[in-house]
Amino acid sequence: MRGLTRFFPVLMWSVSILCPVLLKAQNSDAPKNVSNTYFLKNCTLVSQPGVINRGHSVIIRDGLIAETGPGVRQPFDAQVISCDSLYVYAGFIDPYSNTGITKPENKERPKAKDPGNPPSDVAGIMPDLNAATLFNPSDKSVEEMRSAGFGISHTLPHGLMLPGQSSIFLLGDGPADRMLVRTASAQNLPFEVSRGVYPSTIIGVMAKFRDLFKNASQGLAYEEKYKIHPAGLPRPDQSRETKALYPVVSKSVPLYFLAQHTKDVHRAFAMKEELGFDMVLAEVRQGWHYADKIKAQNITTLLSLNIPEPEKKDSTAKTTDVSKEKESFEKKREESRQNYLTQASLFEKKGIRFAFSYKNVKTGDIHKNIRTLIKNGLSESYALAALTTHPATILGISSMAGTVEKGKIANLVITDKPIFDEKSRIKHVFVEGKKYDMASQSKKPEVTKEKADPISGTWSYTVETPETPQKGKIIISKSGEIYKVTVKDETNSATDYEGVDVSGKEKNKLSFYINTSLDGNVKVDFSLSFEDKL
Repeated sequence: MRGLTRFFPVLMWSVSILCPVLLKAQNSDAPKNVSNTYFLKNCTLVSQPGVINRGHSVIIRDGLIAETGPGVRQPFDAQVISCDSLYVYAGFIDPYSNTGITKPENKERPKAKDPGNPPSDVAGIMPDLNAATLFNPSDKSVEEMRSAGFGISHTLPHGLMLPGQSSIFLLGDGPADRMLVRTASAQNLPFEVSRGVYPSTIIGVMAKFRDLFKNASQGLAYEEKYKIHPAGLPRPDQSRETKALYPVVSKSVPLYFLAQHTKDVHRAFAMKEELGFDMVLAEVRQGWHYADKIKAQNITTLLSLNIPEPEKKDSTAKTTDVSKEKESFEKKREESRQNYLTQASLFEKKGIRFAFSYKNVKTGDIHKNIRTLIKNGLSESYALAALTTHPATILGISSMAGTVEKGKIANLVITDKPIFDEKSRIKHVFVEGKKYDMASQSKKPEVTKEKADPISGTWSYTVETPETPQKGKIIISKSGEIYKVTVKDETNSATDYEGVDVSGKEKNKLSFYINTSLDGNVKVDFSLSFEDKL
C-alpha cells in the first residue's frame, strides 16, 4: 500500500512565531445581522394566471412585496437571488384541509348513557371549537404543504358532524398566533356520523342540523330583540353550540359541506334551499351532474384532488355471464373515473370558478394530480388560478394574497421550470418574506468517479527520520467546500488541523497548519501531495 510521497521532515516546514496581542477594536469578521430584504433579480415573473413577464425583478421587504418590474434597482441592503432561469409565482393557497392540526388518536369513543341524546362532544357536535386554538406550525403537515408551494391554508378541525370553525393561517414556522390571518372564517359540515349514538346516519345528521339551525335562528332573533328593548324580557341563555351557529344564520360566514359524492351534493342543495344559508361545496368528486345548477346559483365549489386510481384488470377471469356482468360494472366505473378526470375541464368550459381542496389527498400527489387534470383538458392558466387567485377570492383575502403585486404579502414560489412541467422543481418558497430553501426537491447529481473528490478518505503516511520511521493515518473529510483533516499516529492519538486548502492541477495537493505552543504561539504550515488511497 503506497502512502504520501512527502511528509513532515521531507517537506520544508514554514514556522512563524505569533506574538500575543490584546485587541480592543471590533472584529470586522463578526457575524452581521442578515437583512430581511430580498432582491429576486431578472426572473420570469408570472404575476397572475396568464400574465408572464420576462426579465422582471422583485423586491421583498418586511414581509411584503415592495416593488416589481423590469427596471427595479437593487437595494443596497438586499440579499440577492439570481433568477435568470427561474420562474416566480404567487404562493399557493389551500382553501380547505386539516393542515396544521394534528389528527387525534383513534381512541374508543366514550359510551353515552342515553345514545339517543348523547353529549355534544360524543355526537361530534362542536361548532364552538375554533381551529385557531388547535393550529400547530410545527405539525409536519405545515412543512409538507409549504414544500409543495403553499403559503396560506384555510384549516378546519378534525371531527364528525360539526367539527368546528375553520380559520386562515400563514404556513410559516413562527408562533401560532403570528401565523393567524383570520379566525372563525367558516363553519363545517362534513356529513360524518357518530358510531352508536345519535345522529348515526346521514339522514340523522341532516335532521339534527335542521334543529340546530332553527334553534340558532330563533336564538339570534331573540338576542337582537333583547338588545333593542330588554325591559321585561328574560336574559338570553343559549348554549355555546347554538351561539356558534349565529354567523351561519346571519350569513356572515359560509357553511362548508364536504360533498364528495353525487348524493352529498344533492343533500347540500336541499338543505340550502330549505334553510337559506350561504354554502361552499368542498371535496367535490362527483359534481358534474350538478354543474349547470352550480353555475346558475353561483355556488362556490372546491374540487377534490384525490383522484381515484384505475382498477387493475383480472387477466385470469373467464368469459362467463358473471364475468360479463363484472366487465360491465368495471366499464361503468372507468367511465365514472373519466368523468372525474374531466370534471375540472368541464367546470372551466362552463365558466364555473373553482379551487382545489386538499383534505383527502397526499401532499406528494398534489402536483402530479393537477398535471393529470391538465392532460384531461384543464388549461394551465385555470389550474394556476385554482391554486392562487380563485382561493384568494373565495376566502376573501384577494387584497393581500393570490397575485404578485406591490403591497401584498410576500408569499412566493420559485421554480426552475414552468410550474406544471413534469420536470419542474420548487427551489424556494417565501412565506411572509421568509425564505425556505427546497434543496431536497432538487435532483441529486450523479456521483461518478471522475467527479468524486480525489483526496477525501483515509490515507497512510510514513515520516522518514534518522531513527525509526513514523507511520500513521490521515483522515480527510469534506462538508460543502470545507475540508477537515485528522492525523492519527501509531498509538491512535488524533490531532485536528485547520486552515485546510486544496490546490494542484489534479486537486491532489493539500496544505494546512496547526497552532502549538513553544514559549508562545507557533503556527506550523504543512504541504502534502497524494498518490494512492488506503
